[in-house]
Amino acid sequence: MPFFIDWQLVVAAVRFWLAGGDPYGPFPRLNGQITFVGAFAYPPPLLLLGVPLALLPYWLSGALMTLLAVVGFEVSARRSGAGRSALIWLVLWLPLAQGLWIGQLTLISLVGLVLAELAYRRGQDRLAGLLLALAILKPQTAILPAAWLLVVALRGRRWGLLASFAALSAALWLGPILVSGPQIYAQWLVGLDGYDQFLPNRPLLFPPLGPLLGAMALLLWQRHGRGDLFGLALLLNTLAYPLSVIYVATAVALVVIRWSPRWPWYPLALSWAIPMIFPLAVRTPDTIAGLTQAIIATGLLAGLLPPLPWPHRRPPMLQ
Repeated sequence: MPFFIDWQLVVAAVRFWLAGGDPYGPFPRLNGQITFVGAFAYPPPLLLLGVPLALLPYWLSGALMTLLAVVGFEVSARRSGAGRSALIWLVLWLPLAQGLWIGQLTLISLVGLVLAELAYRRGQDRLAGLLLALAILKPQTAILPAAWLLVVALRGRRWGLLASFAALSAALWLGPILVSGPQIYAQWLVGLDGYDQFLPNRPLLFPPLGPLLGAMALLLWQRHGRGDLFGLALLLNTLAYPLSVIYVATAVALVVIRWSPRWPWYPLALSWAIPMIFPLAVRTPDTIAGLTQAIIATGLLAGLLPPLPWPHRRPPMLQ
């Protein structure tokens, strides 16, 4: 899989949009190859935010985005996971490693979402609102927990959060209309339709292994997550969203780190072993979904299994 392939697509779409083209229809990639309708399906505000980065070489802008995602992941993990570093997840767990390799924006969106909730709990309402407005630019990863946070803020009369969220959201979602006119949103809907037809659109909770994932998630919540409605909404959003690709499960890592700070590393390594031991000889919707679900299950196992006991050397006995 080519390095930063998804990020290259984002850069190409932004550049094509700046040249007056429709980024949700066919357009040339950076290598000149023409994409299909819906290859780029991010909402129009991302085009606006991507303008400064699209002016840089893709490898440099991609490296900056990756660095921001990694730093944000570590900060959110330490603040929500009892101060323990979680960088090893980025190497050992295949969904996270693959997402970073291809330049996916799922991790940075989820990091913004988790940091928004942490800022809310610390009373930093304006910061929470700004982060939340940025996080929902990938709405499929954040819709349930973002809605929960907004409802809680409304009930608690946290007007600073709501005002900053509304102000930045209005600027981001109305800005593209000033550049391309209102038809940019009609083009986006056409792109979404093409995107849905291209990728597997089966929720992770569906067979063949979806019921097992659901049982593992329920057990994880019963053991470690009771009382955390934000984390529960994030986990449900991940398992119920109709898209069965590996990187969509990125949120599982954030939930496990949040709920079970003593997570072990060894289940994560299994995520690399599974596709090597059980390669897809025949690619059908069931085999693709089953392999994806098995890989994602290793992340849930990290929240359910105990750490490995390490032998401790006894101090020498004094004679």
